[in-house]
Amino acid sequence: MSDENGNDSDEELVSNFVVVPYLRDESDVEAEGEDEITEQVADTDRQVFDEDLPITHSYLGEMDRVSGRTIIPDNAVVTLPLLPGCPGTWVPGQTFPLMVRDHVRSELLRRAVEGDHTFGCRARGYRFNSSSEEIYGATCEIYEFSDTQDLVSIKAKVRQRFKKLNIKKIDGPVAYAEVQILPEITLRKPLTVFNVPSLNRVRHQVPRKCQIREAYTSPWPVWVHTQYDTDYLRKKVGNELLFLKQGLKKIKHRPPMPTDPTELSFWLGTHLGADERLFLIKENSPIRRSRWMLSLMMQCQQYCCHTCDNLIGYQKDFFAMSVEGAQSTYVNPGGYVHDTITLSTATNLIIISNPSTEYSWFPGYAWEIAVCCHCQKHIGWKFTSKKLVPKTFWGLSRQSLHTRLAWSADSFDDGNIPVM
Repeated sequence: MSDENGNDSDEELVSNFVVVPYLRDESDVEAEGEDEITEQVADTDRQVFDEDLPITHSYLGEMDRVSGRTIIPDNAVVTLPLLPGCPGTWVPGQTFPLMVRDHVRSELLRRAVEGDHTFGCRARGYRFNSSSEEIYGATCEIYEFSDTQDLVSIKAKVRQRFKKLNIKKIDGPVAYAEVQILPEITLRKPLTVFNVPSLNRVRHQVPRKCQIREAYTSPWPVWVHTQYDTDYLRKKVGNELLFLKQGLKKIKHRPPMPTDPTELSFWLGTHLGADERLFLIKENSPIRRSRWMLSLMMQCQQYCCHTCDNLIGYQKDFFAMSVEGAQSTYVNPGGYVHDTITLSTATNLIIISNPSTEYSWFPGYAWEIAVCCHCQKHIGWKFTSKKLVPKTFWGLSRQSLHTRLAWSADSFDDGNIPVM
């Protein structure tokens, strides 16, 4: 798949293809949002897309399996090579595909495979580096690898967060940094210290009443304790962020989101842009991470073109095409990595290419390049299939979008500011 960051420029694409306007008005968006998914599932002549396929990244071709697993203890200080030239912020649990052709990064990845399979990725925004002297990042562990004369490809899992302490040595443009692995601090149940033993025999029958009774013995009311209860946060995420559950997982009756507090906080983080994850990766408490993201994502309503602020899509149209959720990471033939969100509908986009199945991130789907109808900047792709459900969806690059927050004066009065 190509874009302005890959092998083809927008100007070349426009000259090679007929520009076909593909604009939706508000009635089109509402109609599709209500009926499209239901109609597609009811189509018995089509096969339901297997959401396990995207995370295999089969478009990278045959690769060798790298065995072994490296687990670094919390707070341990280790030396890691930092991968240069990789914009974005990765959080533990993400799958990270990469293709490199330059000598420096190719040699770094070869050495990593020969060693403990691990390298570091610095956390940074899509367009600029943080001016802060403190550098954070995440370790990536290679689990599949291929090496040809002019191309090195990997699939890696993001494992643990780290904070850079100092530069150990510099081997050409590659920095070897001394980093400290950040711990995951899991707090106890908020009312544990105020436990009333006499309530234990009825706690499983009336848990809420027991919490209220125990809160009387603490300095704070029960609602304060509830805000930091992992069970409450998990239920609130499920109720308030319903759009994250939309997708094929409902059809296959799979759990829509992780239940472990740490895994849930990172899973929520994969649905944010790199700039928001810069803040997320510094926080050691899963509860504080989840509270901040829940508060932030409840305010995110629209996605707009980063260049001209043209409306592109709505949060309510999130549609998961992968077991990882509605946002995953993919790499194009030019080696450019895209954080890609999948939406059931989008607006104000123009298609500038013919359908192609070559190098498709979603096997069985053909892709077409989509640009903003106002500024003609690359936004993402439209995916279509004649045999699969859903028939169509949109894959939009987070690098090309910014989030419009639905804040108002009333929002601040109601306490809806993103909080920890």
